[in-house]
Amino acid sequence: MAGSAAEVAGSRGPQTGNPVARLQKENGGAQQAAPQARFFLAKPGASGATPALERECAAEAEAIAEAFKTGVSYYAVSEYRALVDCSGKQPVFKKEAVKRNP
Repeated sequence: MAGSAAEVAGSRGPQTGNPVARLQKENGGAQQAAPQARFFLAKPGASGATPALERECAAEAEAIAEAFKTGVSYYAVSEYRALVDCSGKQPVFKKEAVKRNP
């Protein structure tokens, strides 16, 4: 009638769950698209305390090459819009990636 915990756990057999479905369930079912990052070179001589952006590069490869040539850092910036879902008992804050127009 009463078995040990090991016997009860062993009687269920191997658990075969879909890890992707489990991840989606844990994350609320919705997968957010990653935002398109924008790449900027740092201003020469700027301290790292506050980002000082100079020129925007079209791609990360260009930013890396230019940063190497000029001896400055580069920044990758992602832009989000804040949203709130008031459908439940408490508001839930969410973020939405802002799409960049080409």
